[in-house]
Amino acid sequence: MGTLAAASLAGCLADDEDDEPTLDPDDPPAEPDSITVRAWGGVWEESLAEHVGETFTEETGIEVTYDNTDIEVTGSDIRSAVQDGREPPVNVNWSIVNFVHREYLQGLASPLHDEIVDHASEIRDIGHPDTDGFPYIGLYGYTYALCYNEAVLEEVQGHSEPVDSWEDLWDAQYEGWIGLYDDPVADGLYPVLAELADEDLGPADEMEDVWSLVEDIEPNIGYLGSDASLSTNLQEGEIAYAAGYLPNNLLTPIEEGEPVDWTIPDEGATWRMDCMYTPRGQSESELYWSQRFIDVACRRHVQAEWMDALAVPMFNENVEPLEWMDGDPAYPSTEAEFDQLIDTDLDAYVEHSPEWFDEVALLLA
Repeated sequence: MGTLAAASLAGCLADDEDDEPTLDPDDPPAEPDSITVRAWGGVWEESLAEHVGETFTEETGIEVTYDNTDIEVTGSDIRSAVQDGREPPVNVNWSIVNFVHREYLQGLASPLHDEIVDHASEIRDIGHPDTDGFPYIGLYGYTYALCYNEAVLEEVQGHSEPVDSWEDLWDAQYEGWIGLYDDPVADGLYPVLAELADEDLGPADEMEDVWSLVEDIEPNIGYLGSDASLSTNLQEGEIAYAAGYLPNNLLTPIEEGEPVDWTIPDEGATWRMDCMYTPRGQSESELYWSQRFIDVACRRHVQAEWMDALAVPMFNENVEPLEWMDGDPAYPSTEAEFDQLIDTDLDAYVEHSPEWFDEVALLLA
């Protein structure tokens, strides 16, 4: 995570903001032949392409290409391009809010025009960043739930019901039975750890009680892995719990009859959102139509269809959650339901998360 640490607050690069094109929603520039959108592969790109990209292309005639470069690499490439006065590698960056917020602080985001991304007015307040101006927009949210294998719980704890509190995972009976994300290590759990320790997320040397919790739970951590490998280990009974894990990964296994499920413990769980922004350094044509792409992603009918494919609660306030999501705290769809979860201080994350990752990696090594 050294690159993130060095680049996290490299200073605002926006000294030449006046060089950015002035967009006029009443006088659109000529359409480019294509735009490039950074996307995750698999169902993420497939759903984006089908429900956002195809709608955009039908309306504008502009083709959309998708770039599956890792989000950290893309952010670094955008920063280098802005520093060097070059065109950015993508026209729209679709990424996790933590990274998008970092890139906003670095001055990499060209402000969104509220009359071009006009459907952002339908996005719930929770999708609008608490920032100066309008640098990016959140499209949907998701939680880092506590996921589990019922059959393994029966074996380990004598019954198949998951624990009610995150604190219960520190019990010695779970030695070797808990899995966490590995990149970054324990991702999604830092706000929960801070909540349990009654400490604020901030400088690592001011979070001693958080690190004590990590040190105490270390014997119980049996596996560190990715979305795919954690799902496999959970289904195969190698771990009992995947702590701070995205429940979307279990939808297919559940349909196939695997004894896996998720819960939100009493303290809540970390929630995040995925966002889009347009990097600086683009031509007027690319910038305008890239912001129109983001507008399409905010629309009610697009979000409704996209949610059905991606299985996350969308932020357009006119879109109802899917029936199976309604009332499930792991799939919040109202401001009140999000308020029951644990938010992340994005400024603290940007400035200090590399220190957190290094600290936990050492404790769990």
